[in-house]
Amino acid sequence: MVKFLRDPAYTGGVSDPEATDIDRRAQDVVKFGRVKEVDYKRSPPSYRVEIGDENDEDNYILTDWLPATGGRAKGDRETHYLEKGEKVALLAEGGELATAYVMPAGQYTEEDDEKETTDKPGVWRKVFQKPKSEDSQGGEGEGGGQDGLEGEEGEILGEISYDRETGDWLIKGIEDKGSITLEGAGCKIVMKDGTITLKAKNVVVEAGDKFESNTKQSLHTANAFKTIGKTYLGLEDKNDTPEDKVVTEAGPTKQTFAKVG
Repeated sequence: MVKFLRDPAYTGGVSDPEATDIDRRAQDVVKFGRVKEVDYKRSPPSYRVEIGDENDEDNYILTDWLPATGGRAKGDRETHYLEKGEKVALLAEGGELATAYVMPAGQYTEEDDEKETTDKPGVWRKVFQKPKSEDSQGGEGEGGGQDGLEGEEGEILGEISYDRETGDWLIKGIEDKGSITLEGAGCKIVMKDGTITLKAKNVVVEAGDKFESNTKQSLHTANAFKTIGKTYLGLEDKNDTPEDKVVTEAGPTKQTFAKVG
């Protein structure tokens, strides 16, 4: 094999191009940068990542389109795209940035949109925050984030969390906007505009001690309405237990009582 060596005097100090390429590849195995451009309509959805300062031409790199990645590889899927300005790490096999793997590089800082979501171990919490505008290097605008979101930049729009110690789950959306839907097994619960709509073939409520509701008006529509046990009507207080039975044409009722005026 013939190996050609270059004179450092004429090659900017680089005498062994092979060694230089190996060194470059080693340095490019892991790179950190920020998402510069996004295209969620591509197949697959992709990002372009910038590394370094855009004003430093000698050390600035803008990658080609790199495919978005997910938490699973087949079958079960999870989608939560990265947005413009988001910190990422590039894992490049053999130092080839053209085929790099893009991963979020969340590193907590004092910035409002980069702070940790909890300071307590055993708590899983995921928040959805209004992205910053283009002027603030955020993801809102064409090709990154969503337009038309209400609220101030950085405001928490929704969250889901679980506390292992207390066993508490929390699912929280935007007040007076949007909806929360639980659907499955032939049942559906929708929370929207201050109204909870429950759809199911059968609804069974089992209250061991007491079932209580408090409202200005209660409306019930059914082909038949049955009550089992004593029924008290026209009470002024929930603790009243009148002894006067309701009288019908057929005679007094067996277990229906009413407050006599």
